[in-house]
Amino acid sequence: MTPGPDVPELRLFLDRSTNSRRFAEIVRTHVPDVVTIGERYGVRPAEHVQDGQWLAEATAEGRICVGADKMILSNELEIAAVLEHRARYVVFANNNMTGRAQAERFVACLGELREAAGREGPWALKITGSGLVEVSVEQLRERLARRRQRN
Repeated sequence: MTPGPDVPELRLFLDRSTNSRRFAEIVRTHVPDVVTIGERYGVRPAEHVQDGQWLAEATAEGRICVGADKMILSNELEIAAVLEHRARYVVFANNNMTGRAQAERFVACLGELREAAGREGPWALKITGSGLVEVSVEQLRERLARRRQRN
């Protein structure tokens, strides 16, 4: 599916939690411009790359970051990185899925994701069984403020 003239091509970055070969292969049949964290940094070194680093670098390249660890939207450092680097982040609401099931759910949301891709970050979307659900910038800022108050 080729986007229309007002819809940008998707450029994706798959984090550690969506780095499986099967997920990447299936996604690449629909979105050719996909880079995994393992491809970027090497599989073993990628295990030690800080989330803030890959979020910043992938965002600077105009990529939408894709992950399955929904806790990234609860962690102070990761929320701060999403906001600071104006990242566009898509995360599975349920990460207890096979790579194939994740890919099928992701592909089912591609139309919505292509529409969202035209918006500047920061933003976060959760992939659910019924489509994409936005986590607003205000919600991200509130979560970050609550985490910082706890510390």
